[in-house]
Amino acid sequence: MRFRQATDEDVRLIATWRWEVAAWIHDKGSDQWDTKGLSRDEFERRISRSIEAGETWMALDDDGRPIGTIAIDVVADEGLWTNEELENSYVIHRMMVPRSESGKGIGAAMIKFAEDLARAHGRKKLVLDAWDTNKALHRYYESLGFQYVRRVANHWTPSATIYEKYVEHFDPTAQGPTLTPVQFRDKGR
Repeated sequence: MRFRQATDEDVRLIATWRWEVAAWIHDKGSDQWDTKGLSRDEFERRISRSIEAGETWMALDDDGRPIGTIAIDVVADEGLWTNEELENSYVIHRMMVPRSESGKGIGAAMIKFAEDLARAHGRKKLVLDAWDTNKALHRYYESLGFQYVRRVANHWTPSATIYEKYVEHFDPTAQGPTLTPVQFRDKGR
């Protein structure tokens, strides 16, 4: 598996995956990513801005076909993390694998890629937020080495259960290029 930065041509595919994954999650009884409050157009706008900032990546199979996506940046939803917690962290957003590719270790490979990127850029941990009621997702992240930090009570988003993973073999002297941080704060990134 290899990775490339997403391009504008990937926006519709990523949005299609999002709605496919949301339907699958709903079939399993979760309210995550319901259709209230976030239209497909708004989601595509957010993806386009993330792509423009160089923060969205595509996982590719051996033939170069997209089989997953992950956004890696330095901006968390406001109120989830302290500035000190985010100081040397990369934030994971919108990690998705189409259902036809599930169960093949793609999510684990995307987290390893994010960890490699963090290590190369002198970031010591990965952080993410997970939907409060999606306990299967919590167990999945824990299986990838993430540790539960806390649930942020009374947060404006129901995705307020937060996790972190320290980067193995972290080198504080690494001097790779840095990702350009997102300069906007959309609710429900």
